[in-house]
Formats: sequence, C-alpha cells, structure tokens
Amino acid sequence: MKTLLIILAGLVVLGAGSALFAADQPATPPEARELTPMMMEITASIEAARLEVADLKLRYDAAIDNETAMEIMREVTRVKHESRVEMMRIQLRYARLDGNDELVAELEEIVTRMTAPPRKGVPIPRDNPKH
Repeated sequence: MKTLLIILAGLVVLGAGSALFAADQPATPPEARELTPMMMEITASIEAARLEVADLKLRYDAAIDNETAMEIMREVTRVKHESRVEMMRIQLRYARLDGNDELVAELEEIVTRMTAPPRKGVPIPRDNPKH
C-alpha cells in the first residue's frame, strides 16, 4: 500500500492521466511535511522529466509537419514512461537499503513489467476446432 501511495503521488505530480503535455505547471512537493531523501530524489526526477516535456512541447508547437509532430508525441510518451520507471527504481533502491524484502520483491516485479517489451497478440493455431 505504501508503494501505491508513493506511485500515485508521483503520477499526480508528473501529470499522468491528463493531457499529453502536462508540463505547464511546475512539479510542487507536498507542502504539509518535509520530504524524505527518497521523495527529494523522486521530486527531482519528476522535475527533470517535466522540463524535458516542456522542451518537447515547444518543439511540438513549432513542428511543420505531422510526421515530426507524431515523433515528438512518441518522445513525450517515452520520457513520461521512463520517468515512472525511474520513480520505481528510486523506491527500489531505498527499499533495498532499508532491508524491506517484501517491498523489494514488489518493486522488482513492477520494474520488470514496466521495462518488458510489449507483448504481441496471442497467435491462434490454424487447426483451431472452435472455428
């Protein structure tokens, strides 16, 4: 549950679930408490991704053809995905330092899924008796 809360907090700061270019607002840390070293690293990582997306937005706005614009949109998607993976890796490093084996296993599984190549569709055998 702790992992999920950190993930959700990071995704909110990064702007996941909103428009493709969620770089208009700077990432702001939670104000109600002092940040832990882990959260400072996560916040710095998110801010770096936000700045990169802001730069890409400028390039997107200046794109003169659809192919260039689509390539920039793919790059934005890649940057956001890599930022989320980095957030998990930071948490994984701190979980290892804390000796929290259960959380380490959970985060390793998440990172593995997030970094695995996309799965292709399941092939349908030619001699499928149902058809």
